[in-house]
Amino acid sequence: MTCASRIAGVVLALLAMQPAQAAPAPVPPPPDQPVIDCARPVYAIDTMICDDRDLGAANAEMGGLLAGLSFVGLDPDWIEPQADWVRRRALCAFQPDGRACVADAFAERLAILRALRGTGGASATKARCSGANWPKDVVAVERRPSAVLLRGAGGGVRVVAVVPGASSWRPFVAIERDTGRQFVVKAKAARISCKIAPAAR
Repeated sequence: MTCASRIAGVVLALLAMQPAQAAPAPVPPPPDQPVIDCARPVYAIDTMICDDRDLGAANAEMGGLLAGLSFVGLDPDWIEPQADWVRRRALCAFQPDGRACVADAFAERLAILRALRGTGGASATKARCSGANWPKDVVAVERRPSAVLLRGAGGGVRVVAVVPGASSWRPFVAIERDTGRQFVVKAKAARISCKIAPAAR
């Protein structure tokens, strides 16, 4: 065995004795904060929102609407849980139209929270609705500039649907078709078709 071969063997033996490097720890997911604390932003999307006047104002309004608001009794198939919405909004950071995506996300969420809070409402109109996997007690429709609300027999909000914006954001429940007297709203795996009852004479 030559000297070079012996040296190479020693080097290989020493390398084999080195402990294997541990894989880097995975990046933790964003915490499920219902509202961003702009005094202590953590992620890039937090900074994007807090540094933007309009997005920051939307974040602050959302915080006020969420205070003391309970989602108990709401169907998660039709009213998206806040934590799920936060996780979906975080994905806007990976979209080319990140700011527009976040803006549309806030527009949808604020429409839902205002509806659940009972603010900015109008009178509801009787309607007949049908579909699969939908809240069967829906009896009335309320139209708003930014959303359509389906209300149950007791007046509670069961569904809030919005018109999709031009960004990559996709509403949890979208208005798919609206002719004025009849409309269709679509969630992830179901549709509800509603027909407005004619006005009483």
